[in-house]
Amino acid sequence: MKDEVDIYDIQQKLIAGFGINSFGSYEAVWDMLRDIRLLKYVRRNQLSGINKRYEKTCSDIKIDRLIQLGLLKKTENDILISTAKSLQLLKQFGKNTKTYPKNPEGEGSINELNNTTVFIQALKLPDFFTLLYKDFGYIFPDALLVRGTRERYKLEFLEVEASKSNWHDWLENKRINYLKLAGDKRAYSYWKEQCELLDLPIPDIKDFKFSVSVIGKIKKDFETGFNFMEKL
Repeated sequence: MKDEVDIYDIQQKLIAGFGINSFGSYEAVWDMLRDIRLLKYVRRNQLSGINKRYEKTCSDIKIDRLIQLGLLKKTENDILISTAKSLQLLKQFGKNTKTYPKNPEGEGSINELNNTTVFIQALKLPDFFTLLYKDFGYIFPDALLVRGTRERYKLEFLEVEASKSNWHDWLENKRINYLKLAGDKRAYSYWKEQCELLDLPIPDIKDFKFSVSVIGKIKKDFETGFNFMEKL
């Protein structure tokens, strides 16, 4: 295929001057690239917190090598972002990349970094399955966390909230929009599409449900299905 990458060439250029042992393993590098893609944007110093295996792969000089190879790019604010070449590499390794973020971007705002911190917590959950990102127009959740197994899973929208002047009104608007989403057939149609991509059983529309977790230093008494917590 025209857009395939030369894995052997990348492997040789990756370890030139280092040796694979200094990276831990090729698998650790590929897994780190997968996690960077799932998180959309991440700082280098957050990588070792995802998995201890990445301590050998995420030094400045090794990240620079991945950037030189076109597998990562770095913004002016030092945010690492996965590239199209990285996505193609993951495809060639047989990863199911169909639901990965298509064109991840990040500017390094405090809101984005707060999101990344929570997404890393999600990755480390014992029942983590995947993270998805979907803009429904009237509401754009920070992420949709899928937890469980292929046979039995649950959906949890994540809202990472930092204090703001109109915090209570902001959250009330979120509450109203999530209640709207719960009755929106487009939400069910979206999930059916993801089930097909992730090879998950499709629930009957009457059984389709989700919860909302608001992560931040605020507590509200919303209806059943809303959870407030400081961390996942």
